[in-house]
Amino acid sequence: MATISSPLPFFSSCDVADALQVLRKAEGLPNLEHAGYVPDIHLWSPHFKAGNTRVFGPAYTVEMVPITETGAPKLAEHFADTIPEGSVICISQPENMVNAVWGGLMTARAQIRGALGVVVDGRIRDLNEQREAGFPVFAKTTSIMGAGDHTRASRINVPITMQPNKDHPAVTIHPGDYVVADADGVVVIPKDLLSKVEAQCKKATAIDDQCMAALKTGEGIAATFKKFRG
Repeated sequence: MATISSPLPFFSSCDVADALQVLRKAEGLPNLEHAGYVPDIHLWSPHFKAGNTRVFGPAYTVEMVPITETGAPKLAEHFADTIPEGSVICISQPENMVNAVWGGLMTARAQIRGALGVVVDGRIRDLNEQREAGFPVFAKTTSIMGAGDHTRASRINVPITMQPNKDHPAVTIHPGDYVVADADGVVVIPKDLLSKVEAQCKKATAIDDQCMAALKTGEGIAATFKKFRG
């Protein structure tokens, strides 16, 4: 885990999304309409939507383009060779592409570079290799096709958008925004809101702990919520 003073790794994606929703309502933040939630991206490795895997760290962004876009910028180095230690790799893949943009070889390099995990708005492959490596991989779905004939990385460390569900507004991820991802899903925290999210998570989870304790003694939901949530 990256060396970050915030205790946010101890809060779930659900806790963080709730905190962002509270801040959105309290401060009228239009860019948090859906609380930074990136829907329909799931944990595939080391297990599918299960276990205690959780990543928290600053985003290293990668923008993919179709291989046919010859006019798009080209990288001087492979994006995997410039992954910062302690980062969460965030990759935007053009929609309607059948190929994977992340596989077992990418995971091997990412682990050497010290990455915490990868979030892909698109497809990944080599699941068994990912799982054997124990590397956290979040993606929309899988593919057996490699990237070479279909897509390439065009830009890194630029704002990217993720919109795996077209019925949901796109989420913009800026380099250095914080990503929290676990078995429940993926949420992005604007970097300038990190301390406020942390404070709200602490407050809300303390209340939820009281609610859980009361419910386990047999109290009803309505009475418990009224007592602790007001």
